[in-house]
This record gives sequence, structure tokens and C-alpha cells, in this order.
Amino acid sequence: MTDDDYYLPISAISHYLYCPRQAALIHVEQVFADNALTVAGNIGHENVDRAREETDHGLCKEYSMQVYSDRLKIIGIADVVEFPDGRPPVPVDYKHGRIASWQNHEAQVAAIAFCLEEMLGVGITHGAIYHIRSKKKRSFVIDDTLRAITTKAISELHEMIETRFVPAAIYGKICHRCSLKELCMPQLETTAPPNIFTPL
Repeated sequence: MTDDDYYLPISAISHYLYCPRQAALIHVEQVFADNALTVAGNIGHENVDRAREETDHGLCKEYSMQVYSDRLKIIGIADVVEFPDGRPPVPVDYKHGRIASWQNHEAQVAAIAFCLEEMLGVGITHGAIYHIRSKKKRSFVIDDTLRAITTKAISELHEMIETRFVPAAIYGKICHRCSLKELCMPQLETTAPPNIFTPL
């Protein structure tokens, strides 16, 4: 795909940082399959998938807000954007499961922050993830390191999609959570990918 008007879906960033091959299968080969985790995640999004604006205890929240960046050529939907009085907006992403730290999830939120910064002309310092199973919101700083990781992933994803490159399968622990495991067949390989999961 070489169309200059192509905008990368922000969800691809999370896929790519979880596993580049998963991202390629979904966004290059157009292959996808659900498993228990993806179905549970879809169900958990029911409360945020309707575009609307609400005020919760004085805090304005925009649900299912479309965001984009012409500079980075990315587009997506922010589950929730909070607008605290006198402070920068805070993008909040909803994820299934217990509270935990995943770099790929934080990068997805950072990409939403990039879009909001461009759209609204503001600087954003924090993002958050609401963990549906734990019913807890975890805030984090969108620092220079996370910005660099996210920007690099966006650049590499654009190149992957333009060249239609599909990386080889690499078998590791993260494969057991992947809905594409049976299509990918990573067990044919022996080298494990890096572990990006850090329990809290």
C-alpha cells in the first residue's frame, strides 16, 4: 500500500509492539480471529463505544471520540478523553483484564495523545488505562521515552504496510494469549520475543 492518503489505525501500534508478526497478519494480510480475551474485551467496551459527552462529578468526559494526526498519518477512536478544568486533557483507554502495565497499551494511548495535541493545540503529559476486570484506572506519564517508542513504532508500521512485509513467526509466552496462534503457528520457531508484560 503506497497511497499517501493512507492513515494507520492507532490500534495497529498496540498490535505491533505486542508482536510485529501479529500486526502484519492483521494489517497487511487482513487476517483476524477472536479468542476468549478479544471477545471479553469487546464486551467490556460496550459502555464506551457510543459517542457522547458527559460530566462526572464536575469532570467533562468525551466518549468514543475520533482522533487523527495529519503529521503522523494515524487515525482512531479514543475510548474516553477527560477534560479537567485548567489542565491538559487525559486520554483513557479501556482494556480487559486485571490492572497491569503493558508497553504496547501505553503506546496506543500515547498515539491518541499525539492526535489530541495536534487537533487541540495543547501539550499532554498523562494518559490512563481503565482495567475493566480490576475496575481500576491506572495513570502514567507520557514521557520522552514513551513518545520515542510510539513514534518509532508508527514509522516502522507505515513501512511494514507499504512494503507488505510479514515477519517470521517467533514463539514465546505471549503467543498463548494471541487469537492468531493457530493461524500463525509460532510453535514451529524456537526463539522467544522480549517480555513486555510487567505485573503491578
